[in-house]
Amino acid sequence: MSFLGRAKYNLLQYRKRDDPSLKVEEWQVRDYRNLKDEELFCGLKGLGVLLDEAGLHQLAESGKSPEEIDLGLTGSKKEESYLYLFELWRRLCSDEKSISIFCDQLDAYIDAYDQGGALQDETLLIELFDILDESVDEGLKPKTVYKQLIAYLAHDLGSFFYNYIYDQIDTGNEMGASELLENIYEYVEGNLWFEFLRIRLLRGAPSEDATAMMARFLEKLKASAEIELSFELLYYLIETGHKELFINTYKNVLKEIKNEDHFIEMLEIIFAFYSLNDLEREENLIRELIQERKKIPLKHKIGPEDKEMLGQFIS
Repeated sequence: MSFLGRAKYNLLQYRKRDDPSLKVEEWQVRDYRNLKDEELFCGLKGLGVLLDEAGLHQLAESGKSPEEIDLGLTGSKKEESYLYLFELWRRLCSDEKSISIFCDQLDAYIDAYDQGGALQDETLLIELFDILDESVDEGLKPKTVYKQLIAYLAHDLGSFFYNYIYDQIDTGNEMGASELLENIYEYVEGNLWFEFLRIRLLRGAPSEDATAMMARFLEKLKASAEIELSFELLYYLIETGHKELFINTYKNVLKEIKNEDHFIEMLEIIFAFYSLNDLEREENLIRELIQERKKIPLKHKIGPEDKEMLGQFIS
């Protein structure tokens, strides 16, 4: 995937934070947000660009975005000058906000959440939905709009919304989760992970509606290669006490697993099932088996005998 705007530099910053040994140029991962205004202007001057605040406003009022401004540089100097200019524009020209600047703010917002911060203010998400909806009102298709926007993001927007909505459901905020899901759904329609969120929001719905939606979801899941989502569904069925449906789904998922990583996940699922049903002796057996198999590489291909073993635990 090719990144637009500041996204690739944000991604480099996140990767450098996670892996300090990553070899990058200092200017590529510099924290421009922590520099003072005068330091940003001086940084441009050091690259041969003489610009003051009045000149910056003239550039912003030209109708161009930061990416379209030509400061007369080439190569790495051009890229570095863009990062100085971008940060000055973000701070001092807020009335001339571009999609790249909005997405930079959204990246910072998502990163704070990924680092364990609680999102108290959803104003930025409301602004995001407004941007998406306005583009659709102008005649663009929802998925086209979504694809264009995520090119400006270092983070996976779909993963963020899935995790955030999931957390809202998990903490009992079903109304807030439902509103978020309704707002984003047409842009990610066809993504089974978001259909799964709809399943999770079915508690309290008429049983006939819930059964019909679950049946449709299971058919789609069976036809897909979403093994990780299948695991999530099994945990959900344990949690909600759908024992018969869990057993049937477990048997179907068993046919699709391929490596030791999947095998261990199935053992964890079995353990959760036994734990919820107070089967202490069986729990201990699974715990011991997980310990025994730790020496096997997670990418190791499993054989028919492994699947047969897993099949004996749930019947």
